[in-house]
Amino acid sequence: MKKRNKKAQLKRKKEFRFKAIKAVINGKKKMIQRHPAYVFLQKGNVLIYVLITHSGKVESYTVIQLRKNPNPKDQRDSFYIAEIKEANKDSFGRIVKGWEIDELDDLDIRSLYKNKKR
Repeated sequence: MKKRNKKAQLKRKKEFRFKAIKAVINGKKKMIQRHPAYVFLQKGNVLIYVLITHSGKVESYTVIQLRKNPNPKDQRDSFYIAEIKEANKDSFGRIVKGWEIDELDDLDIRSLYKNKKR
């Protein structure tokens, strides 16, 4: 009999989903609108992602400009927050159809993840 590896296998993904973001505003937790997230790995039921934004400055986070906006209908500059996050698959919304990330941006995000693991 083969032994099963108990660790969840990493599956390579390339999809955009919407994620509900919570924030503290005036001392109260509030739900902010859905925010696009680039999911690049899946470990069991957990998705590993970065958030996408139009803002070049996000308080207390480093943002990195994408070479091309993933949304083909939007010509504005897009950025990703240089913080790798993990969340349960249930906390995400639908998969966004038609969005695509540039291959070099994908490599940058994956190298950021590899450097984080070290």
